[in-house]
Parts: sequence; C-alpha cells; structure tokens
Amino acid sequence: MTEFAHDTIKPNTDNPKAPKVLHWLPTAFLIAVVVAGSILTVSSKGARDFPKDQDVVTGKWAHTYETGLDAGVPFRDASVKLWGTINYRMFGEAREGAVVGKDGWLFTNEEYQTAKTDAAEIAGKVAYIKQVRDDLAKDGAKLVVALIPSKARLYAEDLKAKVPAQTAPLYEDFRQQLVTSDIPTPDLLAAMQVAKGQGNLFFRTDTHWTPLGAEVVAQGLAPVVKGLNLDLPAATYSASKKPPMKRSGDLLRYIPVPEGEAPPPDTVQEAVYTRTDEGGGGLLGEDTLAVTVVGTSYSAPSKNNVWHFDGSLSKALGTEVLNAAQEGKGPIVPMREYLKSQDRKDNPPQIVIWEIPERFLRISYM
Repeated sequence: MTEFAHDTIKPNTDNPKAPKVLHWLPTAFLIAVVVAGSILTVSSKGARDFPKDQDVVTGKWAHTYETGLDAGVPFRDASVKLWGTINYRMFGEAREGAVVGKDGWLFTNEEYQTAKTDAAEIAGKVAYIKQVRDDLAKDGAKLVVALIPSKARLYAEDLKAKVPAQTAPLYEDFRQQLVTSDIPTPDLLAAMQVAKGQGNLFFRTDTHWTPLGAEVVAQGLAPVVKGLNLDLPAATYSASKKPPMKRSGDLLRYIPVPEGEAPPPDTVQEAVYTRTDEGGGGLLGEDTLAVTVVGTSYSAPSKNNVWHFDGSLSKALGTEVLNAAQEGKGPIVPMREYLKSQDRKDNPPQIVIWEIPERFLRISYM
C-alpha cells in the first residue's frame, strides 16, 4: 500500500512561529461545520426525498438516497469552497492529491510518495522493459526509452516542501540500469535543465509538460534515434502555434476555492505540426510508419493535448511517427496492448520510442 511521506511536509500549525489561533482554528471550524451541517442537512429537501422502487438489499436504495441527499444540500458547494479557501490561503495546502508550491506552482503528490514496495516495483519495471526490448528485437525493431523527469525534480526551486530524500537518485539510477542493458535512454533531465531558460517546460497548474517541454524532449531523442543508423522513410514538417489561450490545469481541481482565489491558469500556445512533403498516408496510404511512440497522456492524442509530442517527434526525426500512446493507463498497459495490436502488424516498426514519466516508476499499473 502506498504511504504518503508525511515527514516531508510540515503543516503551518506545527510551526512555532505561527499564531496560536491557527492551532485550534481547524478544530473549531470543523465542529461548527458539523453542527450547522447536521442541522441544515436534516432539514434540507434532499433528506426528505426517499427513493422509490429501489432494492435495499443490493444497496441501490442507499446509493440513490445518498446521491439525492448530496445534491439536495444547497450549501454543500459553498462550504467545500469555504474550507478550501481557508486551507489554501491560511495553511498553503491543497486537497489530498496535490501539493502547493511557490508562486502558483502545483505538484502531484505522486512525486512525494514512497512505499516499502518501491524497490520491487522499480525492479519489475526494469525487467519488463528488457522483456519488451527482446520481444521487439525478434522482429528486428529497436527500443528507445524516453524517461521523462518528474516536475518536482525539474522545478525543485519552486517547491515549498522537499520530496523524500530516498527519491533523489531514482531518475539517474533507473536510467543507468537501462543504459547498461543496451537500451538507449538519453539523459532528458539534463536536456530539460539546459532549456528551462526558454520558458516553462511543465505547466504550473498541471501534471503535464508544455508544448516547449515536448519539443525539447523530442530534440533530445533525435540524435539517439538517428544514431541507430536505420533507413527511415523521410518526411518534412512545419511547426506553428495557435493564438495564446488560458488553460486550467488538472491539479486545480484539488484546490476547491472560489474563482479568483486559486492560482491563475497557465497561458499556452498549442503546437501545430503539418507535413509539408508529398508523402504521408500512414495507415491509409502506401507508406508504412517506421517509428512508433508508445506511452501515457504525455503522448496520447486527446482533446486536452495541446503539446502534440508525436508531432514534435516527427519533425525532429524527419519521419512520420505512429502514435500508440493511451491516456489514463500509465506506461505499462499501453505497451502491453501495442505489442498485441493490429497497429504493430500493419506497421512493423524499426524503432519504438517508449515514453515513461519518472513519476510512474514506483506506481503499479496492471
């Protein structure tokens, strides 16, 4: 079971310099909310609307009643936002799932967690990556791993609470295990650290990278892929950007505060990659796609994807890339499914680029 590294985060109420009122304020607020909430909930319309024709034994009645009660309490959203505002403004904390950094930066708490099973989980991932390398090699394909450093590692200067010390060597140790196993795994942390002066490589309020971050990683992978000296079908691409727009990150949902109280949304210019030569067609044309990217939501096409990592790769490599990444499944499941997929049969790869974020290394995905 995952254990949250509580020793790395010190609430403001534990700070001897904090006003004494902060020590008892959460308790007083909680008692007041419970008392007032109980009275108002019992007297609300939702409490008097009992479900009809629902099975009590299977739990459907209770679930329906609970849902109706929740929706029928008029002050619920207001109270959640009130407590969220107090927790965020006075204690600098988000709901479980996110960690508040400096100057509007938010981080996922996955980057703060450790567990007794971490070593075994990481060893299992190394073993599976080797297995994938061997599977691809049977068809003459090469595996390249794009190990994406965690946001907390890359932007450690924007943290308020330090990540557990035992996670410090994780990125380089994992990378070296793959390199010594003859699996090309470039040091993308170093490449991203050099490029930080060009702009944000991760969104402040989101777990994902920016279009610039995706571009930097693609450029960091290109020399490694080209160094394999394979005959990849040529393609040329132009790059452009859409007009700037505001984008509220996925970590903002852990700060349920009224509009204007939360960290401001990011500003982003979505990347656009357009093939400019006469080739192309992929699955619908005559050309096969020799490079495939497999991975997580950092690569997967979706309505929230404004970074277009596959486009960055296509331009940097000078060849069209097949995208087999999937959203919401971690890095392991998409690879398992790709190896058995029709995509692999229709477009036998020469190179598979496996995008693996560091923050997933210790998390089990079946």
